[in-house]
Amino acid sequence: MSKELYFDISSEQSGGSLYRITEAGGQVSFLYDHSTYNDDADLVEVFKTSYASFADFWKVLTANAEWFYLHPLYVHPEQRTFIMQQLQSVNWNIHPDPRWQNSHRRQWDKVLSDPAGYYRPGL
Repeated sequence: MSKELYFDISSEQSGGSLYRITEAGGQVSFLYDHSTYNDDADLVEVFKTSYASFADFWKVLTANAEWFYLHPLYVHPEQRTFIMQQLQSVNWNIHPDPRWQNSHRRQWDKVLSDPAGYYRPGL
């Protein structure tokens, strides 16, 4: 079995790393190691969620109408074109401050143009 970082994203309240898992027989699945933080209770909860495909993970992530205001840290090169296309149809004006909008756009641009091996935390 091999485990490869595929997508990494965070916010003040949650975040996680999605890994592509390839079994010895070639079967591929995805594992999302993620957590949430409740500031009021000062409580961190940690989860592991399995997905059969990246599309399944993406559907859950984008159920949050403001997914593009999360802080991306890494996107696997295989998904960069797809995510660039997804970002073209978002409403950045959800937050009225242009500096806030530009800050998040720059972070997506940076992550989507970084060299493939730029962000490789220890597995």
